[in-house]
Amino acid sequence: MSWHPNDLVSDVDLTDYESSILTQFNVANWRGRRTKALEDWLFPALKRQGFDAQKLRTRFTCDAVWSFTASAYADRTAAAADTTEDDLNLATIFATPGTDALYIGSTEPFRGVFFRLLDSVSAVASVMSVAYWDGAWTALTVTDGTALVAGKTFSGGGSVTWTLPVDWVTRKVNTQGPYYWVKVTVSATPTSAKATQIGAIRSSALRAPVTFRTLELIFREAPTGNDGPWHEKAEYYRKEADDALQTALQICGGEFDTTTVDDLVDTTEAAATASEVSTGFVWERA
Repeated sequence: MSWHPNDLVSDVDLTDYESSILTQFNVANWRGRRTKALEDWLFPALKRQGFDAQKLRTRFTCDAVWSFTASAYADRTAAAADTTEDDLNLATIFATPGTDALYIGSTEPFRGVFFRLLDSVSAVASVMSVAYWDGAWTALTVTDGTALVAGKTFSGGGSVTWTLPVDWVTRKVNTQGPYYWVKVTVSATPTSAKATQIGAIRSSALRAPVTFRTLELIFREAPTGNDGPWHEKAEYYRKEADDALQTALQICGGEFDTTTVDDLVDTTEAAATASEVSTGFVWERA
C-alpha cells in the first residue's frame, strides 16, 4: 500500500497564498519543493515527536458510498473501506454514462476523493464530473488524478481533488445522512475498471505548515532572474511554518493509520489524540 501523503499540499494551496507563484517563476508545478518540504522537514519533525510518518494519511473512510445504477441504489460503503481487491466494479456501477452515479458522503467537508485501483483499469476515453450539494447539484472544477492516460478516467488509481466550496450543505441521499455529498458521473463506461478502496480526502492540520515551508523554499531558492523581496518573504514563511507546525503537532493525532495499513483512516483512528498516536496506541471509544 502507498503511504506518501501526496494529497496533503497541492499547488492550489500555494497559489491561495501567492497567486502568481507559478507564473512569476515560470514553472509548471512545485511538486519537487512540496516533496522536499515533506521529506526533509515535516517527516523528521513528526519522528522527533514520536509519530510514524509512514502512517500519516489524508484519506479517510467515507461515511456512506452509494451507487445509483439503472435507477436503483446499492450500498457500497463496506466495499469502499475494506482491503478486498477489485470488489468495486466501476464498469458495472457506471453502466449507463451520465445517469448512473456514485454518491460519496462524509460527516465533514472533504477536498477530494481517492480511488485505489490496481491492475483492472479502463482504456476508454472518458471525462469524470463531480457535483456537490448547495441546494442543488452544482459542478465542481476537479483535477482528475485517475486519468493516468490523458483523457481516460479510471485508467489508474489516484486522487480527484477540488477547491473546498464555501456553500456546501448537508442532505440525505437514499435516507442516509445528513452528510456532505458529492455525486460522481462519467461520460463513458470505464470498461474493465475495478476499485479496491474509495476514500474521502480531508484537509490536514499539517497542510498549513507544509504550505508555508514550501513557500519558504521557493522564495529562498528563487529560480528567477526577476528582482523581488525573496529573502524577506522566505523569512516570513519560515516563521509562519515553524509556528503553524507547533500548533498542528498538538491536534494531528487523528490523521494516522495506526492499526492497519489500508491507505485510509477509520473512525476510531480519527478520534485519537496526538499523545495516543505518538505512543503507538489508540484508545477504544464507547
